Amino acid sequence: MNKGEFTAVGVGPGDPLDMTLRAKQILESAEVIIIPVKRQGEISAAYTIASQAADMHRAKKLEIVFPMKATVDYRTYLQNGALDPVCSALDAGKHVAMVTLGDVSVYSTATYVRQMLESRGYVTHIVPGISAYSAGAALAGQSLCENGESLLIMPGVTSSEAIDQALEQFENVVIMKAGKALSWLIPMLEEKGLLAHTTMLQNVGMESEYIGAPKVGVGTVSYFTTLLIKKGE
Repeated sequence: MNKGEFTAVGVGPGDPLDMTLRAKQILESAEVIIIPVKRQGEISAAYTIASQAADMHRAKKLEIVFPMKATVDYRTYLQNGALDPVCSALDAGKHVAMVTLGDVSVYSTATYVRQMLESRGYVTHIVPGISAYSAGAALAGQSLCENGESLLIMPGVTSSEAIDQALEQFENVVIMKAGKALSWLIPMLEEKGLLAHTTMLQNVGMESEYIGAPKVGVGTVSYFTTLLIKKGE
């Protein structure tokens, strides 16, 4: 029996209308859908988005728990049995697809899964999706970079020293998953005179979407918080 193939599918940041036609086609043809969750039985944002744009009722659903902690080495975690059900489905010749928020190539857990499966000899594919910072910049009416400007994308778990250096070297800086770092990021930006040049993109495409001036200490800080810093404006 020929082995099945695996496809990592980016479903966009939140609005199901932002999901691509290719993503819809792949998900509707898949026999097994991998759903990443932080805890077993949890509602998956990525699957919720995808289910509003694609008919996946015929596919078998398979959850993989990804503890969202900076200390977790996902490659080691996946090597310790988490991928066994996925490999079993592929060995049975099934077409397997995994949903992931935003774009597969930008800080996505689906990347680790795809790389591990590829290293084991399986055929893998990627369907790109709209990233949160691209969708957020569009909604804010801002460009990410233009003319000869530079653009750097970095995660909020980066050290304050690295972000400080990035702000000195690049005209445009995107900081993703910045929620837990806002307590020190906001004062840093204010000290550098960059707070007025910063747009907060929070829960883009979701009901609780916020796009505007940075705020901290107001309600619950979302994991899906992105800062767009434009030094030239």
